[in-house]
Amino acid sequence: MKKITALLFIMLAVSACSAEQYGAGADKALPTIKIRDVILDPAYNGKTVTIEGKISAQCRSSGCWFFLNDGSGQILVDLSPKGFTLPPRMGKTARVTGTAIHEQGHFRIVALGVDVN
Repeated sequence: MKKITALLFIMLAVSACSAEQYGAGADKALPTIKIRDVILDPAYNGKTVTIEGKISAQCRSSGCWFFLNDGSGQILVDLSPKGFTLPPRMGKTARVTGTAIHEQGHFRIVALGVDVN
């Protein structure tokens, strides 16, 4: 009985630590950069970046976009071009890898993958 209880505890601990993955998931090999830097530095336009922050707003109808805030700024994360969605995860921490897009004074990340904790 003690072995079963210990095994269940370990399984719960491991599952609690693992992130939910959407799309291709976030690229763990890329360094995390600040949203402020994505917005202010035009060199990031068209480049693949990884950002992390709290989900501050989200599409309610189909989960096709959300806003991510890391304290340095907030940016739109667009999921629809890659054909995946995110169930309601308001207030959760997300790590996003995607392409930074600067168009007509608007900034967004076209997500390739998202990890949510």
